[in-house]
Amino acid sequence: MPGWTADIASLMTPALTEINRLPMSGVDARRPAAIVLDGQWDFLLVDGPAEAPDGWFDPSHALDGWRPITVPGVWTRQDSGDHPHYTNIVMPWPGRAPTVPDHNPTGLYRTSFERPPGERLVLEIGGAESMVVVWCNGELVGMGKDSRLASSFDITPHARNGTNHLAAMVTRWCDATWIEDQDHWYHGGLHRSVRLLATPATRIDDVVVVADHDDRTGRGALALEVIVGADELGPGWSVAVSLPELGIDERVPVAADPPTTGAEALIEAYAYAGSHARLELTDVAAEPWSAESPRRYRLEVDLVDPTGQPTDTIVTHAGFRRVEVRDRQLLVNGAPVMIAGVNRHDHHPDTGKTLTTEEIRAELVSMKRHNINAVRTAHYPNDPALVELCDELGLYVVAEANVESHAQHDALLASTMFDQAVFERVRRLVVRDRSHPSVIGWSLGNESGHGPVHDAAAAWVRAVDPTRFVQYEGAHNIRWRERGSKEARESPPTRSERLISDIVCPMYASVDEITEWAEWAERTDADDRPLILCEYSHAMGNSNGGLVDYWDAFRSMRALSGGFVWDWKDQGLREHTDDGQEWFAYGGHYGDEPNDGNFCINGLVDPDGRPHPGLRELAWLARPVAIAAADNGRLTIENRRSHTDLADVELRYRVEVDGIETASGVVDVGAVAPGTDTTIDWRPPDPTEPPELATTLTFTAVTRVESPWAPAGHVVGHDQFVLEAPAEVTRPRARPAVDLRPLVESIQPTLWRAPTDNDGVAQGWMSELSGVRPQWLAWGLDRLQVELVETDERATTDGLERTTVSRLIGAFDEAAHRLVATFADDGSVRIREQFEIPDAWNDLPRVGSVFHIDPTFVTLRWFGPGPEETYPDRRSSATLGVWTDSIRDQYHPFVVPQEHGHHVDARWVELLDAEGHGLRITAEPTIGFSARRHGDAALTAATTLAELRPDETVEVHLDAAMRGLGTGACGPDTASEHRVRPGLHRFAYRLTPV
Repeated sequence: MPGWTADIASLMTPALTEINRLPMSGVDARRPAAIVLDGQWDFLLVDGPAEAPDGWFDPSHALDGWRPITVPGVWTRQDSGDHPHYTNIVMPWPGRAPTVPDHNPTGLYRTSFERPPGERLVLEIGGAESMVVVWCNGELVGMGKDSRLASSFDITPHARNGTNHLAAMVTRWCDATWIEDQDHWYHGGLHRSVRLLATPATRIDDVVVVADHDDRTGRGALALEVIVGADELGPGWSVAVSLPELGIDERVPVAADPPTTGAEALIEAYAYAGSHARLELTDVAAEPWSAESPRRYRLEVDLVDPTGQPTDTIVTHAGFRRVEVRDRQLLVNGAPVMIAGVNRHDHHPDTGKTLTTEEIRAELVSMKRHNINAVRTAHYPNDPALVELCDELGLYVVAEANVESHAQHDALLASTMFDQAVFERVRRLVVRDRSHPSVIGWSLGNESGHGPVHDAAAAWVRAVDPTRFVQYEGAHNIRWRERGSKEARESPPTRSERLISDIVCPMYASVDEITEWAEWAERTDADDRPLILCEYSHAMGNSNGGLVDYWDAFRSMRALSGGFVWDWKDQGLREHTDDGQEWFAYGGHYGDEPNDGNFCINGLVDPDGRPHPGLRELAWLARPVAIAAADNGRLTIENRRSHTDLADVELRYRVEVDGIETASGVVDVGAVAPGTDTTIDWRPPDPTEPPELATTLTFTAVTRVESPWAPAGHVVGHDQFVLEAPAEVTRPRARPAVDLRPLVESIQPTLWRAPTDNDGVAQGWMSELSGVRPQWLAWGLDRLQVELVETDERATTDGLERTTVSRLIGAFDEAAHRLVATFADDGSVRIREQFEIPDAWNDLPRVGSVFHIDPTFVTLRWFGPGPEETYPDRRSSATLGVWTDSIRDQYHPFVVPQEHGHHVDARWVELLDAEGHGLRITAEPTIGFSARRHGDAALTAATTLAELRPDETVEVHLDAAMRGLGTGACGPDTASEHRVRPGLHRFAYRLTPV
């Protein structure tokens, strides 16, 4: 076949994964490029491979109708007319594997380059979705599948001096798409960098670094294997190895090609293992690498010819560390490690899947600043820059193979159809990333059932790399998924399960499930593996309720070693309306059918990387320093780190009376050793005045010095204690000239909130799967009619008292509401409200009242938990204080508009205009509230940010009860204690002009 264009369908078979593709190497990403081919290429999109013009890959073929396109980049984000497609489980087309749809958009790429010096020329295509076929100067070079790892080809036989021409065909779909059915957008194109690597004919093909560290002796050991490539290798070649910082300079020989005849050939048949050099060093005076202290050493490897001249050089790094799994713990350098992890996709709101190294660095810096210490590369090898940066900055990595067959979850890999492809993808991942100290474990893929190929792949990984753990959720998903039982979970692991997973790594297991398992494992000693949730606390929209319950379990039970939140970033794609309004698209916005809606919008940060409120909660729960104070003047400082003391941390304190600082300073705690605590005698200065509401003592731990990921003074943790909390509240003086009667008469009862994704009545398709609260609509809570039953006014000793009784009429039932307003002579109004909720409404969004005020009220002040929004099951990170914010900034732009901006347990709230005049709401004793320019009606109706505009008024909610957030869109619902139940609800507050 001259070019495979006409018969491209012959390549669409699962057993055929590559043609002429070079073996994966761990050093290619570290080898400087002779030429980076990124930039503008010529491009033509056709409806399918067979629609490509005859001879299009030949340099002489005219480019009529072609256009420029940016590489790296996907064509689905470059106005090609072909659009992104989002699904989570279902495939984008019907049928069974390995069928490929007839309509298969295919990108044709062409560019040229001047041949660089070098005996051997390698073309490295960093990533192509989904299959790439390559030509050079009109000659066929090869083919590769696997969208998330590089495909490299030796183009030396095809290249010539002077100008050369490259052509690449990339098909949108291929048979391998069936095992790339991941929870992310489908795109098409050359989405990672394309490079030319020039090497000598005899060169370094790979450098395998195994850098161990023994915590008992404090010494390191280095095992180095240098794989040499050559058409023919004679004697006299050697490898020079240098670690300058450690004073190491070694020279080791390279095994020459063995004889092919005679008695020596017979011997070498058993002894020769390839052209390589091995170096083993023990008792190396190296400091250990860890995520807390990512110490690396520059490693220089030279290939030296028989005359003593270096001919090829690789510069890399060695990080000395040891990973162990034993006694139901994950150990790094002998110390238990708690995983505060996130799942991460390669995602960019503009380019789709292409990120620069600096953009990846910015993501990891943000993770470090929020006390995240680990990344799971969901669900494929991320850009190679990621592991390099994790080595440098200090994050643990669970590297996952590009394998997911979600649409045919259990069936596909139980067959043998994709065995070659799956095994190869695991192997190529390990070879690429095995020399990185940040990689502590390998994942065989995601949501692909359990087939014999998993056993085979795990066995290969252990044979090649016994220094890390292997995990795979599919090994035990029957125990932990919804069809599993407590009895199934609490049974000894099978031989196969143990073979393919050194870690118990379920997804979305509840706190009860993981604690029951941990208690059983400790009690029976039937499973000695730690449990690390591969996915939990699904961060979809306003979410992460109950995160504290997981961390309480992690901290209290030896067998629970943390987990990876799903996931890091909302996978929204940036779009603009005709008038310039920005919004983010999700499934279905591009005519992509079938689709899974906004189920790709589930990050701790938004598509631009701005944190959601749940990230602050995670940062606090994972804080490395925790403080406990006792009434007897004793202060306990706990170092939750595994490897570094607290010499680099300064502990500051602040005393506040009713939110006003009265004293501050620094507590000298010394260098508390990792994994220990210390108790000191320390008392805060006595407040100068007694509080009306509360005296608080707040400790803040900050960094003393600048680091690669944070400036000096960066806050890594805080703890707060309420020293005094009087029962009586002193009312502020009022301005009697202001009449509050119109405001009081406008107060209306409500039981509705704009649904969050976890509430299951917005865009989230998973609500039907998990059975989350569609009853709110059935009960008519979104359209309650408020019918006045009676009113009454009378004079009392406290002032004029007005009582209003109303019925809240739903679709099939009703509630009762009573509001008693007492107008005092000083201009204030005391409000007492009572709700009687029928038993049928057994789980409500909220119970409270709402009123609207003029938008000239622009500032919000409150004394209560802050500084960010809080909910009953997501409030642990908040501290009690006086907080000031603009009402405008109470808006949080979730990709799908929804409930936000609530604050629990406020003592008082002030709504102020630009001059500082306004309204104070004083709770008796506390109240929940929100004040937004986006009301419930607008938030409920809008499906994108483009549909949302500020209301003409400020909507103010005062709540007796607010339902928690939970993670019910995918995972456990809100815990029972944070749900709003039927019965009697009362609350009281005072309105006062300011």
